[in-house]
Amino acid sequence: MRIREPWPLARTRQRRREFAAVFAGVPANSLGDGLEIGAGDGFLASMLAPYCRSFVTTDSYRARLATGTGAAPRRLICDATALPFASTTFDFIFSSSVLEHVRDRPAAFAEMRRCLRPGGLMLHIMPSRTWKTLQLIFYYPHLLLGALDLGLERLTRPRGPSNSPIAFTAPAAIGERWSDSRNFRLSLRTIARGAIPRVHGEFTGHVSEWRGFGARAWMNEFRAAGFEVHRVLSLPLYSGYGFGLEMLRGWGERLRLSSHNAFVLTRKGDAVTGRVLPWLERAPAAALPAA
Repeated sequence: MRIREPWPLARTRQRRREFAAVFAGVPANSLGDGLEIGAGDGFLASMLAPYCRSFVTTDSYRARLATGTGAAPRRLICDATALPFASTTFDFIFSSSVLEHVRDRPAAFAEMRRCLRPGGLMLHIMPSRTWKTLQLIFYYPHLLLGALDLGLERLTRPRGPSNSPIAFTAPAAIGERWSDSRNFRLSLRTIARGAIPRVHGEFTGHVSEWRGFGARAWMNEFRAAGFEVHRVLSLPLYSGYGFGLEMLRGWGERLRLSSHNAFVLTRKGDAVTGRVLPWLERAPAAALPAA
């Protein structure tokens, strides 16, 4: 018995909605040779690969890539600041909620710029200030409901070994071919360790992170690294904790609130004519925040 929907199920639904918002209308095999930076558990890679002629997904941690199973794309262990590819190898480079965790982003941008072919595209999904605000607002309700769920699980499930954490296994139909089917464990120890919210990415504090998550702040970083920003896509709104507040989510999206933004980039000075992709349709001026 649980008060809140298990996080693997909520996260899978969020990822599907976000992916659909970005890739709706993009033809299969239209992105050429693709590279993903920061595969995580690989869930997005399995959905992204059909849009590319060839596809490589990377992560800096062996354990993350090892969780992928089934008909997975090519997987490599490497750091974003030292990509093991020849120059101008890829037509498309993608990341999702990764670059905020890279300490030396200028070096990572230089590597991506080197590996991108002339006229190639990059698409990076980055957290917004709305996401950061919701992360802090809902943090303690998240801990409280986590503790209540833990207590209910222990009351309603058969007893296991003493002091063993509660495990939830996502159904195979939800986890698909990647590691959403692994156990997600919750214990009083993990709840206590999180008594104070941590900074999410490589920032000095919550205030600097909130400032850095602004769309204009990301755009300034991309431009300083030698990229042109062609489109900023607002993605679906969610709390990040699986609360399932659908009515509030709908209201927030009508107010144009977005948990993440997707930035469509090319190398500065590269022509993008000839690519028939919905990302490159003429966008209203409001779609590109001023620098």
